Amino acid sequence: MLKALLEELELISGIQLTALIDRRINVSELSTKCDYIAVEREQCIFQILPKLIEQTDLVWPIAPEMDGMLEKITKIVEQKSKQILNSSSVAIAICSDKLITTNQLKAQGIAVVDSVQLDEFKQQFPAPWVVKSKDGVGCLNSYFIENNRELDQINIQVKSKAHYLIQPYIEGEVLSLSCLFKEGKAWLLSCNKQDVEIDKGQFQLKACIVNISTKNHKIYQELIEQIANVIPGLFAYVGIDIIQVKDGSPLVLEINPRLTTSYVGINQAIGVNVAKTVIEMADTLPIIKKNQNQQVTVPII
Repeated sequence: MLKALLEELELISGIQLTALIDRRINVSELSTKCDYIAVEREQCIFQILPKLIEQTDLVWPIAPEMDGMLEKITKIVEQKSKQILNSSSVAIAICSDKLITTNQLKAQGIAVVDSVQLDEFKQQFPAPWVVKSKDGVGCLNSYFIENNRELDQINIQVKSKAHYLIQPYIEGEVLSLSCLFKEGKAWLLSCNKQDVEIDKGQFQLKACIVNISTKNHKIYQELIEQIANVIPGLFAYVGIDIIQVKDGSPLVLEINPRLTTSYVGINQAIGVNVAKTVIEMADTLPIIKKNQNQQVTVPII
């Protein structure tokens, strides 16, 4: 994601790039038009960020929601009154907890996959089930549970059941929507298929097929407009995971208020420089001109 972002940013004239990176990243594979600041093993990112943010005009975090990381970084930027190129800390707080997200959307009439906190589950829906971390990314800490015996095992395995939720396993296409958001408005960039497998009871994301053909474009556009109305703090690039059931409405699984894996293939798939568009969105509504239309497969390494 960092490589793809820098490749788009370096095409924009008049900007100077600085990236804060883990010391283990090989910068020789990244843009040569960027200054890199490595975070050493003994350093804490939150000791480096504040001063660095003060020296910049725009900040674009690439960070997971796990452990509140993305929310913490965003709050620092907000406190420094700098322009951040992702959603507000309030919106991130909502989306970082999958249970809060689904409850908030459901309360506004948006179809979601039913979710219950694991330690409060009383067989509200029959097996099979999906158990996942509330703030997990990708398929991390996501389990396929076939019966009560396996449910008992996962209840013993996880350290804090209050940190997990359980959902019914629903047959359907696992899709993601790559979108742009601003001030309660939304624009659909592409619909993507997620290649997900179950290996030894755990979900594994193998690849994202970006910009698949779909007859539901209008339905998905209406869905993200509804979401924009419910969570108006969503801004810039956002990924939304859904289950498309056969002959039914899409069910929202989660909202990712940040760059996702699918972002890596969007420029090649539809010919839109998303980074440039997002920067322009700081001042105006986006104008999206798709210059090409092809599928691009992004493997998960």
